Amino acid sequence: MSGNSIYTVRILNKRVFRLLFILPASDRNQQLECYCLPFNIDDAPAYEALSYAWGESTSSIEIRCNGQPVTIRSELSHAWTKLRSPDTTRIIWADALCINQNDSAEKSHQVPLMGSIYSLAKRVVIWLGQGNEEQIAEAFAYSTYIANACLNYDEERGLLRNHKERYKALSLPKDLFRESSWKSLKELYKRPWFSRVWCVQEIRLAQDALVLWGDHEISWECLSLAASWIFDKGISQETSDFEVPSDVQQFVSYPDTLRDKDLYPLLIALFNFRDFESTDPRDKVYGLLNLLKNQSEVDALGLSYDKSVGEVYADTVLAVIRVHSRLDAFAYITHPPNYDPGDEDNLKSQHRSWAPRWDIWAAAEMLGISKYNCPWNPYGDNETVVMGDHNPRPEELCLVGVLYDRVCDVEEIMYYKYLKDPVSNSENPARPGNNDMVTETGSRPEDTNTLFDIFNRVFVESNSEVVHRAWARTLTAGSWDRRARYIENLDPAAGESYYRAYHRFMCRRKELQLTGTEGSFAHDEDSTQFERTVYSACGQRRLFWTDNMTFGLGPQCMQPGDIVVVLYGGNTPYILRPKGDKYLFMGQAYVDDIMRGEMFSGSEEYEEKTFCLV
Repeated sequence: MSGNSIYTVRILNKRVFRLLFILPASDRNQQLECYCLPFNIDDAPAYEALSYAWGESTSSIEIRCNGQPVTIRSELSHAWTKLRSPDTTRIIWADALCINQNDSAEKSHQVPLMGSIYSLAKRVVIWLGQGNEEQIAEAFAYSTYIANACLNYDEERGLLRNHKERYKALSLPKDLFRESSWKSLKELYKRPWFSRVWCVQEIRLAQDALVLWGDHEISWECLSLAASWIFDKGISQETSDFEVPSDVQQFVSYPDTLRDKDLYPLLIALFNFRDFESTDPRDKVYGLLNLLKNQSEVDALGLSYDKSVGEVYADTVLAVIRVHSRLDAFAYITHPPNYDPGDEDNLKSQHRSWAPRWDIWAAAEMLGISKYNCPWNPYGDNETVVMGDHNPRPEELCLVGVLYDRVCDVEEIMYYKYLKDPVSNSENPARPGNNDMVTETGSRPEDTNTLFDIFNRVFVESNSEVVHRAWARTLTAGSWDRRARYIENLDPAAGESYYRAYHRFMCRRKELQLTGTEGSFAHDEDSTQFERTVYSACGQRRLFWTDNMTFGLGPQCMQPGDIVVVLYGGNTPYILRPKGDKYLFMGQAYVDDIMRGEMFSGSEEYEEKTFCLV
C-alpha cells in the first residue's frame, strides 16, 4: 500500500484504532472511496472486521481514502467491492489500511489490540476471494446440507449450540456425494484464507461471522460444522463405509481446527499452528498472541516489529524461561541434517541455534512433552540458572549445567529405509501414516535390517535383561505410545506388556533377517504399537555412542565430537557442539542412564559450568 498521507496522527498508545467508512456506489465499477478515522475502541460505532488473505503484492488497485489516492492490493479491493453498499456507508476494519503498515512502532501497538478489535466487532466478514461460481454454489449447498443435518442431530440429543461434541456417529447417505461435490468442497478448503495464521485468532474471537466467496455467502457456523463432520468421516474411514477423498482430507483439517475456541500456553499455540502461513515470518508468533491463556507470556515476549525474525523466535525461548523457569522450548528445535553454521552464517541468518524455527513445520517428535506427567528430571534438584539475563535482545543464551560425556560415534539418520518394516506395507499393520516419517525412495532390501544390526552392536558385551530394557526405552524415547505414556508411569502389568512387545518386535526382525518370514513372531497389537512408537521417536534422529560406551538417541544433525550435557531446567539431556568457547545447540537427547537425575545422586561428582549458546 502507498499513500501514507492519510495517516495524520500516529497511534502509539491507549485503546485507539482506525475505522474505514466505505462510501456507497450503485455502480460496482466505480472507484472505491473511503474515509479512515481514529476512534477509541470502547466508544467506536458498530463495525464489521474483515478477515482475508492479503494475496500477491504485484497486483494492486488505486482507491481514494481521505481524499488522497492510495494503492491497495487487488484482493482487498475485491472484498471491498463486494462489501460496498449501493446506498449506505459501511463501516469496517481492515488491517492493511487501518494500521500504518510502514510504521513498525504503530504496528507493535496495534497488533496486541487486534484481539479486542475482532471480539468487539458486530460481525467478522471472511473474504475467500473469487472463484468458479458453479463450484462455489455447489460447495456452499453441500455445506449447508451437512450443517443442517448436524444441527438437527443436536436437537435430537438435546444439545445447545457451541458445544464441543463431535459428529462421528452422524451418518448421511454416501450416494448423495458426487465426484463434482467433492471437487467443489476441495476447492473451498484449499482457499488460502484457511491456512493463514492470522485467521486463527480472527475467527475464534468473532461473535458472529459471515463467509463470502465470489458472489455467494454462507454463515461460518454452517461452513465449519460441515468441515468438522467431513474431517471426522475422513479419519474414521477404517471403521466406516463412508469414503472421503484423500485430497479433501488433506485440506479439511484447517477449517475443522479453526472451529475450536481454546486458549493455549505459548509453546502449544506455536506448535499447533506451526504449519499455518504468514507473509511476515514474525507473525508466526505475533499472529497468535491473542490466543494465549497466560498474559505473562505475552508480556515477556515484548512484541516489537523492530526486531528481526531471529530475535522474535529467540524471544519465545526467553519468555518461557522468564515465566516458567524451564527450557521446554528446546523440545521444538529440529535442525537439518548438515546443520553446522559458522559465526558468519549465524550473523547473516540472525537465527540462534537455541531457538525453534517456527517458520519451518517439519520437526522431530518432541521428547518430554507434555511436561506435566513427564517423570524425567535429569538435572536433579538444581534450579534453572540463566547467566547475564539483562539484555532484552541477547545473541547468546548462557545456561548452567554439567557435561556428561563426549560423543564418539553416531549411526545413520533414522528415516524411512532404516526404520522400514521388512514386510511390505500391504501386509504391515504397523505401517505409519504419511506424516510419521520421511519416505526415502530407492531403498534396497538389505537396508531394512539396519536397526537389527545396531541391536547386535548394543549387546556385544552384555545380553542382560537390564540392557535389553534400556535399549527398548531408548528406541521409544521412554514412551509407550505417541500420547506420551511414559514407561515409568505405567502400572506393572502395562510395563510388562511393553517389554514383551519389545522382545516380539526384535525377534520378529531377527526372524525376518534370517529366514525371510515372521515365523511365530507375527505382529500382535502390542508389538504393532511398539513399532509405531519407534517410528515416532526415532524419526529424524540418530542413535549415538559416547566415550564411556553409553548409547542414546539424539538429533539428526549431531556428529562425533559433540557433547552430551544436562542443563538445569531441561527435562532431557541435550547435544551441544563446541565452537571455541561457545556452543551450538543441536537438539534433545534421550540417554537412559541419566534421565532421572542419576548424575546428581551417585558418588561421582560432575563439574558445574556455564554453557553459552549462540
